[in-house]
Amino acid sequence: MNNNGKNFLAVLIGLAIIIFLGWYFSDIVIYIFIAFVLSMVGSPLVKLLTKIHIGKWQFPSSLAAAIVLVIIIAVIGLLFYLLIPALVNEVKFLTTLDFSSVGDSIQAWLNQFDKPLRKYGILERRQHVTDLLNDEFTAFARKVSMSSIVTGTASIVKTLFVAIFSILFMTFFSLKDHKIFFKMIRSWLPNNVQDNYDNILEATDTQITAYFRGVLLEMFIVGFLEFLICFILGVPNAGIIGAIGGLLNIIPYVGTLIAIAASIIVGITSLLPASPEMSLVWATVIKIVAAFGVAKMVDDFILQPFIYGRQTHSHPLEIFIVILAAGYIGGVFAMIFAVPAYTLLRIIINEFFGTKFATADEREKMLSNS
Repeated sequence: MNNNGKNFLAVLIGLAIIIFLGWYFSDIVIYIFIAFVLSMVGSPLVKLLTKIHIGKWQFPSSLAAAIVLVIIIAVIGLLFYLLIPALVNEVKFLTTLDFSSVGDSIQAWLNQFDKPLRKYGILERRQHVTDLLNDEFTAFARKVSMSSIVTGTASIVKTLFVAIFSILFMTFFSLKDHKIFFKMIRSWLPNNVQDNYDNILEATDTQITAYFRGVLLEMFIVGFLEFLICFILGVPNAGIIGAIGGLLNIIPYVGTLIAIAASIIVGITSLLPASPEMSLVWATVIKIVAAFGVAKMVDDFILQPFIYGRQTHSHPLEIFIVILAAGYIGGVFAMIFAVPAYTLLRIIINEFFGTKFATADEREKMLSNS
């Protein structure tokens, strides 16, 4: 085995160790990922501030990082502030519900499924759908105690505090030194592969950074489009629905389905205080699905080819297979990182073996000429 082969084997072993540690310490990886993304968003402003000179005085990088971090926190806080009124109204709607009449309406609606379920043997002769749901809810309620609720709430608050502090701490130092995470990884590598690592980092820095910035832009456009369509169609809580759709759009393919289900729940619960007719409920569901359908088509045919294809130089079918395989291996979390990880693997192989991967356009030309 030549030196390149040995170096490549060492890098693969190192990647395997990193993947295992990432799986074992998944919470920390999520903190690092969020801090990394926030630093990529804020790094252009940090660079702009550090270029300021007043005589011999230069804008300190620490001060620039602190200012940008405050701006990021303010923007995120503003987004939450804009959504809070809608969330408060949602809670007010739920508090004004006549749960007895709502329960009767839901029970009458569920009873419509009794006959077809009995026909296929899912329900017994005198059994109702509501009976199954009541049994499941009773079994769940027995497992839940007040002490477990208090303990769970305290655990969530503690985890949330640690997460926020960790992300802000990492983001500050990542803004101060944009490549701090990469430098940390380089310090762990053997000396004989550090030059290869530098070449890989140079090749991936532009592609992966542009990819994540494109994903953030994609989330914003998709969320805003879903909000705009729902608002025009008169769907209640269009802002919350747009926020849900935009945030969950980071999860390839599956995220849209989850967002649709969550948005339908938000839309229907907003109608319940007025005791709506079933026709109005179904109309709201159709409007929400239509809004997500239009946004999905714009995303698939306009946004994703630009972000995934041009930045990763891969065919959409190739990207789909990679994301699908990642989902089978590591679930939703792995699907988020599938595309940048695949891009990184291609660059590593090219660095150690000198194998140039053909781009999607080049492969299409070769197929057309054959």
